[in-house]
Amino acid sequence: MEVADKPASRSEDNDAEDLQTQLIECRAQLEHWQGVAKICELSKQEELQELQKQCDQEIQSLQEALRETAAQYEARISALQSERAQWRRAALPHDTKGIFKKGKLEGTSPPSEGPQGDSSPPRGSDHEGSGSDSDPLELLAETSDGETTGLMMDYFPQHCDSASLSSFSLDTPSMPRHSHPQEDTASLVSTGTLVPEAIYLPPPGHRLVTHTDWDKLQAHLVELQEEVTALRKQKADLERELDVQSTETQKQLTLLQSQVQTSEALLQDLQKSFSQSQNAVQSRLAELSYSQKRVCNELSKLKGEDTDVDESSLPPPSPTLEAAHCEERLRIEIVNLQEQLETRTEESGLQACQPDSRDGPHTDPKGKAGG
Repeated sequence: MEVADKPASRSEDNDAEDLQTQLIECRAQLEHWQGVAKICELSKQEELQELQKQCDQEIQSLQEALRETAAQYEARISALQSERAQWRRAALPHDTKGIFKKGKLEGTSPPSEGPQGDSSPPRGSDHEGSGSDSDPLELLAETSDGETTGLMMDYFPQHCDSASLSSFSLDTPSMPRHSHPQEDTASLVSTGTLVPEAIYLPPPGHRLVTHTDWDKLQAHLVELQEEVTALRKQKADLERELDVQSTETQKQLTLLQSQVQTSEALLQDLQKSFSQSQNAVQSRLAELSYSQKRVCNELSKLKGEDTDVDESSLPPPSPTLEAAHCEERLRIEIVNLQEQLETRTEESGLQACQPDSRDGPHTDPKGKAGG
């Protein structure tokens, strides 16, 4: 029984350990997802704040546009009302003149048959007739005034709400202006223009602009387009010039590199030739010193000296004579080197390297000779 209990306890311990590891993993995942959720919430809050800011800005812009459009409509309504009043004032004198003429003709046409008391009713009837003729016009004018103003006051707040006005912006041109009406149709045109249904409502994203402002904007747009085209042409010209200059500079760089390479090769050749000439001069100087010793020995023999003079015991030659001989030899070598350089420069066609090649051999051999 004890042996059977031990494996069972071991399996239970293993299961407990597995469960603990799973629990730890689940807790770690839970913490991870909690952090992710916090980050998502923070990002959502930030996005909501940004959207709120954008909405506030849009609402402010729409309110400003609404105020501007309302002010424009108020100014337009006041202008239309003033025009309507002027047209009415201009149309009333003609109507009153015609009415007075008709009353005078009707008052003078019938004869006075009765006394003054009997003749008063016709005058009253005339006055009533004239009043009946003039009253409809005045009533029509008053009713038209009341109806239009009432319609305007009722229609504007009902239909021209914030949603429709907020869609207006400041970029649309206004309606074309109508020609000035005649005196006979002034009242009809004035009442017709004040109907809210006839008011031009611009599409969203546009605004009302006068013809003069529209013409100015079009002219300014044309000027800006011309400036843009001119700038584009200048840009194209500058790009072409830049390409040409870059190609030219590249060619010049290649030429300069080739010239530098050729000059380096010439310099190496000159150094080699100079070293060779220096070695030749030194060997020639040794030969000259040896020949001088031999000449001295021969002179001593010719003078009748019996004792043989050893070459080692000969007196050293004078430095002036030795320097003169060296200068002559160096001049001859310099002339030869100059001729070689001229032939090489003529073959290569490099005229710029001629003064450098001529100055180099002149200075170095003289310095060697002076030393």
